[in-house]
Amino acid sequence: MSPTTLPPRRRDALRALVAVLLLAGPIWIPALHLDDPTYQYERTRVVVDGGSVGLANESEAPPRTTPSDRIVCAGAASRACAFERHLVRNHTVLTGVYASTPGKRTDTFAVGPDRYDYVQIDDAIYEPITLANRSRTYVVANGTVYRRGTAPDGVATSGTLYRSELSLRRTSPTEALADVSRDAESVPTPIGRAAETGVGTSHAGLDVPQTPIRTGDGTYYRVYLAEWRGPVIETSWIETLLVVGSSTTGLFTLYRLRRRVEITYVGPREEGDFEP
Repeated sequence: MSPTTLPPRRRDALRALVAVLLLAGPIWIPALHLDDPTYQYERTRVVVDGGSVGLANESEAPPRTTPSDRIVCAGAASRACAFERHLVRNHTVLTGVYASTPGKRTDTFAVGPDRYDYVQIDDAIYEPITLANRSRTYVVANGTVYRRGTAPDGVATSGTLYRSELSLRRTSPTEALADVSRDAESVPTPIGRAAETGVGTSHAGLDVPQTPIRTGDGTYYRVYLAEWRGPVIETSWIETLLVVGSSTTGLFTLYRLRRRVEITYVGPREEGDFEP
C-alpha cells in the first residue's frame, strides 16, 4: 500500500513521525560523520613458530610490516642486523658505561634509530644484556677513569669499577611475545575492536601500536590501517545546512499537521453542555 492510499489518520501519523525525525536532525546528522574521513583497521595474527616470532600470513599485512618494533631483525622487512649477528657469535662489544658491581643486567640496545628489547637471529630470540666484566677493572683518579694499574703515580684513586660489555642471551620466544604485546583494553577502542573482531573503524587517524595486541582469548594480532576513505561531503557548511534544513522542514510539517488535528471529547455529558 503506497502512502497516497493510506487512510488520512495513518498518513498524518506517518507525516508526524517524519517531522519528529527531521526535528532531531541536529542529533543524528552529525552522528553520520558525513564531513569526516573513515579509517578502517584490520588485523593479522602473530604466532610463535619454532624458536621465532612472526606473522602467520605476511601477505595479509601491508609491505614492511614486522611482528613488533620491539623485536628487531624479525620478518622479511627487517634490516641486515650485522651488529647483532656479531654478538650472537659469542662476541661482546665494549661500552663507555661502568658499573660499581660485576654481573649481568638486562638492558635495551639502541643501534642507529632503533631501541629494542629483543633480537631475532636465525630462528631464535635473544635478550640484550650488559655484562660488567670482572676481568676489566678500573679506578677513578681526579675524575678520570683508568684501567687498574695505569693511574699516574701519587694520584689518589677511589672505588673499583667494572666496564660494561654488550651481549645477547637466548630467551623463550613465547615469553618475548607476551612481554612486547599490549592488551586490547589498553589501546584506542577501534584498534582493540580490530584486534578482537577483525575490523575496526574510526573517523580520526589513530596511532596504531607497532607491536602485537593480545585479545581476550590469548591470541596475538598485529593491527594495521587497511583502508582510508574521504568524507562524503567535503565542507562542513553543507552539514550545517542539512541540520538547519531538517529542523526547519520538521517544524513546518508539524505546523501544517497542527491545523488538521481534531480533538474529540468522549467523556460523560454534563447538564447544560452545548449540543449542536
